[in-house]
Formats: sequence, structure tokens, C-alpha cells
Amino acid sequence: MKTFLIKTLGCKVNSYESEFVRNLLLNENYKEVEENADICLVNTCTVTNTADNKSKQVINNIRKSNPNAIVVAFGCFCEFRKDNINDLIDAEIILGTKNKTKVLKCIKDYEKNHERIILFDDSKEDVFEDMEIKKYEHHHRAFIKIEDGCNNFCSYCIIPYVRGRVRSKDFNKCIIEVNDLALSGHKEIVLSGIHTGQYNSDNKRLADLINEISKVDQIKRIRLSSVEIVELDDKMMDIIKNNKKFVSHLHIPLQAGCDKTLKAMNRRYDLEYFTNKVNTIRSLRPNISLTTDVIVGFPGETEEDFEDTLNYCKQIGFAKIHVFPYSDRNGTVASRMPNHVPRTIVKERARKLIELSDSLEKEYFKKFINTEEEVLVEEFKNDYYHGFTENYIPVKLKEATPNEIVKVKLTKENINYNLED
Repeated sequence: MKTFLIKTLGCKVNSYESEFVRNLLLNENYKEVEENADICLVNTCTVTNTADNKSKQVINNIRKSNPNAIVVAFGCFCEFRKDNINDLIDAEIILGTKNKTKVLKCIKDYEKNHERIILFDDSKEDVFEDMEIKKYEHHHRAFIKIEDGCNNFCSYCIIPYVRGRVRSKDFNKCIIEVNDLALSGHKEIVLSGIHTGQYNSDNKRLADLINEISKVDQIKRIRLSSVEIVELDDKMMDIIKNNKKFVSHLHIPLQAGCDKTLKAMNRRYDLEYFTNKVNTIRSLRPNISLTTDVIVGFPGETEEDFEDTLNYCKQIGFAKIHVFPYSDRNGTVASRMPNHVPRTIVKERARKLIELSDSLEKEYFKKFINTEEEVLVEEFKNDYYHGFTENYIPVKLKEATPNEIVKVKLTKENINYNLED
């Protein structure tokens, strides 16, 4: 029996695509192992120069550790570096971002002919590459990729150039996938994409999809991996207000708490717009968890600009901030901007914002002590069962059953976070 291993770098969309590839191989009776595999696959990332270097390093380390294996490299790093990919990595099969459904065929072709395969799709038309996952073996939350590509062209981001323009999975295919996952026992669905809020299939938008998924009895929770603030239209606000299966958690990227920086980033809102939307969301769901992404050290960001970001994040009171030190990305508008911030200053700003995030997260969790919440139990490790409330509070329990939703009275002891001052 042939063996394989798969390494995934980057975002939740990459994780979904790797899970699809994993299922393809398992269904063909390949056996998954953790080392010494016949076939080694790496799903790459190119969101920053650091991600590029990590992708290259992982591929080359896998080659050294598995010298006789068929190495398959695919995804965003390969797509972005396609003009000189031969000089960067040693792999038998190299695919871009639009041919992941062809991985198994390429492996079989290589096993038959032993001829190197390099496959990129240079067509101008962006078509959604259909994938379907019927069951996640190792996760109780089930991800569905409903959208790919991005039209925003934020000045720091290379993704629109490697993923292409926005396109969406067919509405009915999404519902079929949800039903299959429900039949496999999954209770929570996470809708994901590069730009999830841009979902549009025959004029059926994200809110329409959420409402239709809500009709599936076995599905108890519906979550978004992330959504842009400008995509929370009236229909989505109605979801937040009235849909009982839509969880009380939204991840809404802010990126900067300074209008000058937002404009330089080519973000499509200002702080007034963001604040008004957040206020509306909280009027509909007062205890909702709002998490965000913030980039620190963007070119031209002054100390005053950074202080504005710190103060704005405090004002909004996010439940958590994912902090990204600015990393220059060759090929983006930002990489050509003047006044790049020294790395030592970027690191210090990141430290301060992470410190604030820890404080805000602790403050948010403490609000729920002595309240009764429903927890989806996900796994057993380190002597405890672990799961999350719908608003993404991590909980640990001495006794529970995985993949069950149980009511739990939250305490300092069972919230899986250090809440001591």
C-alpha cells in the first residue's frame, strides 16, 4: 500500500483544499503517515515573503527527509513563483492554485511515466474549482469552501494576483455538501473563502446561503471564517438579529485603527463606518464576540498612527486581535511605498498590541463567568475534553462526549484561559 503525508501552510481555505486532497488519496487506498512517505504533498502559502520562504523551506526539508518520495508542491507560492519555480524547489509535480482537483491524476500519471509534471492554468477565465468533502475524520467543526478569489486589491496583498477574481460555489452544491456533512454527524458548519462575504451564486448571496443551511435539522451552528465589514448588508444584519443557528461570533478584519493608514492600504471603509456597523451589530446581539486582524508597521505608520490604532481597538473592545507585523510583499503597491518602518519598531508595536489583545480577551471571557452556555465538545487531550461555546470561548471539561453540544456553567476553572489578573 502506497503511503502519503500532507503539509498545509496558510489559511483555512488551504486547510479545506488539503482535506479534499487527503480524501482523494484515502479513497484510492493510499495510507496516510506522518513520516517516510511514498508521496509527500505541500500546500503552499505566499501571503508574505516570510510565507514564501517557509513554503520553500518545508518543500526542501521534505525532499531531504524523503529522498525517494514523489514530492507534490501546489498552491499560492507555486503560482506566484511559477516563472522561476524550477530554481526554487525540487519536486516531481508542481501545480498552481487552480488545479488542486487534478492532484491524484497527476500522481498516477507520474507513477506511470516518471516524467516531471508542471501544470499552471493561464486562462483568463476564473472558474470555481469544485470540491466536496463528505466527512472530516479529525474535526467536529466542518469547513466548506464557498468562494475563491478577491477583487479588493488591498495595497499590501498579493492574493488577488495568485488566486484570481471572485467566483463562488454553486448554491445547490453548497447545500448538498452541507447535507452530506450533516449525515456524517457534523453539527457545526464553517463557511470559508478568500473573500467569503462576496459569495454570489445566481444572485443568491451569503445571507441566502446561511438561511438555507439553517433548514438542515442536524446542523446546530453556522459560523463564518471571516467577513469584511462592508459586506454586512441588511440581509446579513437580519441574520445576526434573527437566525438562531448563526453563532454569536464574527471575525471582521480591521487592519488599522487610523483613517490615514486605511486609505493607504486601499481598505474600503473609514473608522466612522466601521464604528457605526459595530454599534448596529451589538444592538442586535449585545454579547457577540467580535475578533479582528490588525497589521502593525505598515509603510508610513507613525507612532501617533499606531497609538490611534491602539486606542481604537480599546474603544471597540474586540474579543481578540490577531496581530500581523507588516511583512513586505514583492509585487504589491505597499512594497513600493516610502517610509518603511524599521523591524525593531514593528516588533515593539506588535508586542504592545498583542498585550492589549490578551487584556481584551480576558475581559471578554470574564463577562461570562457564572453564565450557562452551550459547548460543542471537540477533542480529548491532556486529561480534559475541549470545546467552544458559540461565541468562541474555549472550555475544558473532565467528563463529556465528543461531538455533543452540552450546557455548561462557565467558571474560572473550566474556561480554558488564564483569567487571573
